[in-house]
Amino acid sequence: MRRDERFTVEGHARVDLELTAGSITVRAAEAGSITVSIEAGSANDIDVSQMGDAVSIRQGRRSRSARVVVDVPVGTDLAVKGVSVQVSARGALGSLRSKTASGDVDVDDVVRLDLAMSSGDARIGVVRNEATFTTTSGDIVVRSVGGRLTASLTSGDIRVDHASGDVDAGTASGDITVSRCDGSAIGMRTVSGDIRVGLPTGIRVDPDIATMSGRVHLPEPARADPSGGLSADRRPVALRLRSVTGDIRVTRAD
Repeated sequence: MRRDERFTVEGHARVDLELTAGSITVRAAEAGSITVSIEAGSANDIDVSQMGDAVSIRQGRRSRSARVVVDVPVGTDLAVKGVSVQVSARGALGSLRSKTASGDVDVDDVVRLDLAMSSGDARIGVVRNEATFTTTSGDIVVRSVGGRLTASLTSGDIRVDHASGDVDAGTASGDITVSRCDGSAIGMRTVSGDIRVGLPTGIRVDPDIATMSGRVHLPEPARADPSGGLSADRRPVALRLRSVTGDIRVTRAD
């Protein structure tokens, strides 16, 4: 059974989605409207309503699996809650807050991200401001974070290509990799796993690095400026890395 709804919005839009099981796809599309398409055996039992520029989509706990596709204006804020749900966000959206028990999350481009999941992998493109991850089991892959990155993982790896802000990341069992970090306060810790972080040349690093069972690898000292001057970027960076069982590697990201 298929059900389609269309709502007119004039200001900054918001969509709240609560799904017991199935898949959610949100796509940045034309301005001025939100369209909802639901495919489910009991599509009419899913509550869809509008209040101002906010649209709410809620499935009852006893409902069966459903496929929900929502087209929204660029920059729309999203709040997602689910039990066993695959979440996909396509295009440039606003803030995304997602809390699921199981299922993967795939995001293209959001302003802010707050992601909590018990089981599942996350593939994230661009987060323009801060990003927060709280997971129990699953891997996280992120292309770039424009603000502060906070991550707490029980079991799983996290890999970030570029973090522009400060980083506070920890995992009980898994690796932490930030290929380039431009923040001024960098903290990473893992009980069982490796840590790898790339730093730009020219900063002044205050290191606090330790591993109980593993090796620490540091880059060779930078070559002196032939002119005898100091690098233009001599900002201080606090670097605190901890691993109980695993290697720690600091590299140059340039």
